[in-house]
Amino acid sequence: MNRWIKKKFLFAYKYTGKWISRAVNGKRSGARGPYRILLYCNASTMEEHLLNYMEQLEEEKYHFFVFLGDGYQKKSNLKSTLFSGKKADQLHYLWQMFCRRWDLIVSADLEHPFWMFPNTIPLLYIGHGISNVSYDQGKTVYDYGPECYDDKGQFIFDKMLEPNRRVAELLYKSDEKFREVVCPTGYRFAGRIGKESEKSSFYRQKLGISDEKPVISFFGSWNRESLFHVLGENLFQVCDALKGTYTFIFSIHPREYKTYDKEINPMGEQVERQREKGHMVRSPGEDWIPYIMASDVVVSDYSTMMSLAILAGKKVMLSDFPDEKIGVYSLGYQVKKTFPVLKDASELEDALKQVLELPVFDQMVEQFRQELYVSVEDYQEKIRAVTKEMTDRR
Repeated sequence: MNRWIKKKFLFAYKYTGKWISRAVNGKRSGARGPYRILLYCNASTMEEHLLNYMEQLEEEKYHFFVFLGDGYQKKSNLKSTLFSGKKADQLHYLWQMFCRRWDLIVSADLEHPFWMFPNTIPLLYIGHGISNVSYDQGKTVYDYGPECYDDKGQFIFDKMLEPNRRVAELLYKSDEKFREVVCPTGYRFAGRIGKESEKSSFYRQKLGISDEKPVISFFGSWNRESLFHVLGENLFQVCDALKGTYTFIFSIHPREYKTYDKEINPMGEQVERQREKGHMVRSPGEDWIPYIMASDVVVSDYSTMMSLAILAGKKVMLSDFPDEKIGVYSLGYQVKKTFPVLKDASELEDALKQVLELPVFDQMVEQFRQELYVSVEDYQEKIRAVTKEMTDRR
């Protein structure tokens, strides 16, 4: 009974807040102070993306607030996040958001912080990566799947940033409704990655890697269809046999360091053991930039790391996975149709010779890179323009 009462109270609380927010944000007076922007951060993995958005606007007259969502402990504060030291106020309770005027709410995931009537407050979705993964059998990527619509089939967000120009154009051609919502911007970290890609020798020296041999890195995601599970333990044996010809780096998703499914044996410990054989291992929490930049070829799966390697100008190969795992418009889908795909670890040696020797793969890397690349200055200009458009119409 207590649980039933609590559930009903929470529903009434949120529903009342929805009406309060509508009343507060319904009418605007002529006098205006700095525009108020609420950043909704539902998990720590979203922090770098929201922080980057905020940094594009620091010279503008905006007042930022941050609400830490369900992915945080109730008593979490900004000092323990990437927002520490930034000019942003933290909100701790839903009622604080119900009762305030907002000019814009920004989210890096397909969620917003509280219930609201459509068109009450402008909502901006900035995304949290370069989306490849699909949850509807490859029809769309996550960003434009069922989660981006409300129960009436309308877009939840007023604007959605899209890092891939080709994807944006394909969406426009598929349905004109996307033209008003989807804003192609390039990838937010592309400029920084581009500058870092010029420092390959620096990072090899930093990591203690010789220039004598090509460097091959493996960046695997998690779950049974990810790189290390598809290629299996035989991958390590193959790499052992080839370490006189190549230098190998291994990196696996943090979730693979503990059990997450009773039917799947996590492979994090096996990856860590490769240090004992003289291979390099990037552990969770380490910056990925040095390892990617030191590489000649990056072997990945459907994760964002594949797209980041392309942005860094690196040749890539993929482990095999079902086409339905990624959206048909995604960069991952295009890469899988172009670069070598490993169904078994025994194919590694021949695939490496192919991708390292044929110039066509250099050309394809550059073609795919241009879909995502944007300079630091141009990206900032795009973000400022989108934000100004959305706040001014209030």
